[in-house]
Amino acid sequence: MRAGRYELSTIVDARFGLDGGVLFGVVPRTEWGRVLPPDADNRIQLAARCLVAVDRGSGRVILVDTGAGAGPGAFGGPVERAAGEGLEAGLERLGLRREDVTDVLLSGLQRVHAGGVTRPGPGGLALAFPRATHHVQRHAWQAAHAPSERDVERYAPEALAVLVHSNQLHLVDGEVNLFPDVELVVAEGPSPGHQLPRFKGAGAQVTFCGDLVPTHAHVRAAWAMATDSDPVTALEEKKVLLAEALEEDGVLVLAHDPLMAACRLGEDEGHPAFREAVEV
Repeated sequence: MRAGRYELSTIVDARFGLDGGVLFGVVPRTEWGRVLPPDADNRIQLAARCLVAVDRGSGRVILVDTGAGAGPGAFGGPVERAAGEGLEAGLERLGLRREDVTDVLLSGLQRVHAGGVTRPGPGGLALAFPRATHHVQRHAWQAAHAPSERDVERYAPEALAVLVHSNQLHLVDGEVNLFPDVELVVAEGPSPGHQLPRFKGAGAQVTFCGDLVPTHAHVRAAWAMATDSDPVTALEEKKVLLAEALEEDGVLVLAHDPLMAACRLGEDEGHPAFREAVEV
């Protein structure tokens, strides 16, 4: 898929299980279970999905999120990788190496988004993308260094420790046009400083939805994760995002959907609704 000057591709780094109650919060299982059926332990296998954007003209290679890396998934649970999955294998299929990545955009600093920022090296952990500038919202950075007891297990402290001692961390303040055809949309509801990279141009709009719309089931405005820091704010932010995507016929990249990489919206009784899966 193309948006502006960028060629876009998604990569599944890993799979991880999450309790359905965590994924859908107050929504009854009788409703969400018809869309994403759980296993016998009430867990749903989710994806840790990344997005790669390549500008052949400038040589800029953007990686949105880094997956779970070698660490655990959500809330310390195990991650799994099927044959051919993994961020490095996905980059190889695109003809890219880790050293080719010029910019890493982290939607958040939780393990399933930022666990792959580091990898083991001869002297200990090192940046997995050694040439890349890592762009993080300042509010997200501050929150990750002082997490509540509710959120502490979700973060990747090893990634923070390596980044803070590097000269490759760029703290961003709010919504900005980061590069030509690339803007950062901020959603404070899912977690402080949660940023959603958006690629625009030539009539296309592609938004990486992070935890605001983690699966296609969550295009229902009121369906939200129990982990949202501010559910009411997240609801209002999601309604804006969905309305914009419907108006622009935009593509929503789904960070955790086990069934599809992205989707487009239609309208149902005057409200945005899932229309179709999209390959990215």
